[in-house]
Amino acid sequence: MDSYAHRHPRLLGNLGNIALLRIAGELGLIDIRLATACADAYRLYRKLQHALRLNGAQYARVPHADVQPQIDAVRALWRAVFGVD
Repeated sequence: MDSYAHRHPRLLGNLGNIALLRIAGELGLIDIRLATACADAYRLYRKLQHALRLNGAQYARVPHADVQPQIDAVRALWRAVFGVD
């Protein structure tokens, strides 16, 4: 997002991923629905990671099939921003 920071100072704050996704969507830098889907995916990943750690898991790994829609959203964002998978 730094290539847009000179036009959108809101991107320069010490903000987290979810806030930056929301702002980028609001500014039209990425599709707002995609920004929301990726923010939701991030929240879910963190929730699952936290639950696994609380239950004593050595690694916070989740089967891909359990989070496929979230994987798809993040890959779509990656393609939108970088043009590749």
